[in-house]
Amino acid sequence: MLIIAWETTAACNLSCSYCRASASPNPHPDELSTAEALSFIDSIAPLRPMLILSGGEPMLRPDIFLLARHAASSGLRVSLATNGTLITPKSANEMVAAGISRVSISLDGASAKKHDQNRGLGSFQAAMRGVECLREKLDFQINFTITRRNEDDVLNVFDLAEAEGAKALHLFFLVPTGRGLPEDLISAERQEELLLLIDEERERRDLEVQVTCAPQSARLAQPGKRAGGCLAGRSFAFVSRRGEVYPCGYLPLSVGSIREKNFIEIWKSSPVLLALRERKLKGRCGACDYSGICGGCRARAYAKTGDFLGPDPLCNLSV
Repeated sequence: MLIIAWETTAACNLSCSYCRASASPNPHPDELSTAEALSFIDSIAPLRPMLILSGGEPMLRPDIFLLARHAASSGLRVSLATNGTLITPKSANEMVAAGISRVSISLDGASAKKHDQNRGLGSFQAAMRGVECLREKLDFQINFTITRRNEDDVLNVFDLAEAEGAKALHLFFLVPTGRGLPEDLISAERQEELLLLIDEERERRDLEVQVTCAPQSARLAQPGKRAGGCLAGRSFAFVSRRGEVYPCGYLPLSVGSIREKNFIEIWKSSPVLLALRERKLKGRCGACDYSGICGGCRARAYAKTGDFLGPDPLCNLSV
């Protein structure tokens, strides 16, 4: 299934230190209008993708439930990616009525101490109130981005997600874009340790577990659990608040604008997207026996080398 993540707004009530969107309290003046957004949804409906409504904080966009309802009624599977702090019993009911199938809540740790140092005082407690509002009403998952600041909290986040009744836990490995800094990256050796730990936990937990931005998990996972590596431009696309299309949200290489071309035309004909699908990789990634199932993180390669087909710096495999 094609997954399209749409950055509905730049506005956010928090200011996270590694924010990909470099979000701010106010929306960007050039964000897609309601009419443009509805037209965009109509344009992608023939593909029947999963549409992730993200931000910023999507709940700060006044028409978010109107857009979600339109997408769901057009046959799209709709998810909402939020920090959870603005969810109330009323808005949880609105999510259900709009046809949203899942909500992801981003946490930076399993405790207020860990989470609040990145997102602000009281944000953990507010996010947990959001979780409580969703429980028994709507499937939700926990999103957890692993950095040097919280790498020791992975098992605790597994415990929290399970205890709170989350349907899934998605673990992201930081890509230094937006406000994310290279010094926040864990080492390649530590990433490998954590990927092995995550694979072990996947087997014994009552959770859907997914790893993002660490395609090396494909070669480390147990047989039958291997994914297809980096999805950027292959089965995943990102649309910015201004309608720019990117292979993923962490790879700042625009391949077109939905204000100028239909999304499907961009998706089918962009030279960058076609190159990502062809996967003629360079350096160690190109020479690696696992390039077919892993392929390295294309966003991290671009951040490090300026070449989206270059080697992923967060891999310690010798080739």
